[in-house]
Amino acid sequence: MPGTTTEKLVANINYACGSGLADCRAIQEGSPCYSTDIIKVANYAMNAYYYGAGHEDFNCYFDGSGRIVYDDPRLRISLMKQTGSFMKQAGLLEDAIEFVV
Repeated sequence: MPGTTTEKLVANINYACGSGLADCRAIQEGSPCYSTDIIKVANYAMNAYYYGAGHEDFNCYFDGSGRIVYDDPRLRISLMKQTGSFMKQAGLLEDAIEFVV
């Protein structure tokens, strides 16, 4: 959830990865999904826990700091940028909207 503290994200990572239900090997240092971005690491760990625990809504709660997201808004913006750029190049759009992410 937006506004979740770093301390809570770390607690969520520790809970998810220590539960035995989430496979967190991919976010360990030297692994393909390793990152120093705590939000990305927490996202991975919490998502892995959600899937490992059986896809139940309550497995994504994390004391109010988690939520189920059905699409990635960054992907939608990227696709909109590409579509707008293509349409402008094709002469179908006078001005393309520029998104900054």
